[in-house]
Amino acid sequence: MFPETAPTKTKLTLGLQRGAWLCRECLERIVMKYAFSVALLAALSFLAACAGQPGMQPSSLGSLPSVSSRAGVPAASPLAQLANLDYSNGSITVFSIENGRAKVTKTFSPGHGIAQGLAMDGAGRIYTTVTASDSKPCAASVEVFSNTGRFIERLDAPILKGAPGAPSLTDVAVDRHSNVYVSDFGQQAVYFYPGAHKTKSPTIVVQNSQNAASVLSTPNGANVVVSGGCGFASVRPYTRTSSGQYTPGSCFGIGTIALIGGAIDDLVDVMTPVDGVPGLVSVSSPNGGETFHTPGRLASISGVAFNGDASIAYVADHTNERVLAFRRPASGWLSGQPKLVARYRGFQNLDIIAVPR
Repeated sequence: MFPETAPTKTKLTLGLQRGAWLCRECLERIVMKYAFSVALLAALSFLAACAGQPGMQPSSLGSLPSVSSRAGVPAASPLAQLANLDYSNGSITVFSIENGRAKVTKTFSPGHGIAQGLAMDGAGRIYTTVTASDSKPCAASVEVFSNTGRFIERLDAPILKGAPGAPSLTDVAVDRHSNVYVSDFGQQAVYFYPGAHKTKSPTIVVQNSQNAASVLSTPNGANVVVSGGCGFASVRPYTRTSSGQYTPGSCFGIGTIALIGGAIDDLVDVMTPVDGVPGLVSVSSPNGGETFHTPGRLASISGVAFNGDASIAYVADHTNERVLAFRRPASGWLSGQPKLVARYRGFQNLDIIAVPR
């Protein structure tokens, strides 16, 4: 049995338990309250089924070059800013990064510490979801902040006809068109707010999706991936049609409980930590899967994030309070062990991370 990695195994259950405690009438059923051993078995089953071969072993690291164009992979600027959601207390911390060292620029607590899910857009605006307990039915919304913690906008959750419960929001994603995607566990639905947020009229991606607990959108907005209706540690992609509706695809496995703390590119490559396996990251897609190791085999990987064109993956190492930058292989993320190109240090309480996209 592999050692437990608390940040990855509890990020969703902590959030759902917090939501149930704060607002029991909004969240009557807790989907992810399973034994950790089940999570590990599911993750390992995925790896065996999707990868088709053992994960690639890390190459010799040596000295780390700067991020640059190489083997057809676009150049990427060094990481300058990162946001972190600490699921233990619901606080969001913004870090600025210079010369490889992180410095706290702002810490704030949306909804008095009940924030769930984290995303950043290309302008550095921060998105999270809040389900409050001081109203009946519960008040649920997406809250948008500047990178200095200044409140910008609130997007209220809709009341969906025929929903099994009141709104209870658990995750958020944003594409490059500033469309904001939300998983609503209480109403068992996923929907998005168009880029003109002030309209506050969300479009349904899927409704009556059992256990709709987390969501990722591809940067171009063409595909939405939802953890719900597929069983444990599995997700379903939805493709937007010309009419604006969504067509469901086939389920595929991922390496963690749900998509919170994961990242996705336009090819529907989903990158996540692997629950219960120290230092291991998975990449999965409708076409198969792969894994790669980070340096430090006892590292607890809590979250990952892509840069704007997904040429760089940032991996949060909770154990060592550092973020590792990996360059996408020339043949894509599914082709094997990526190149480690940078280490960023000086972080605190790393958990769910987001970078400007």
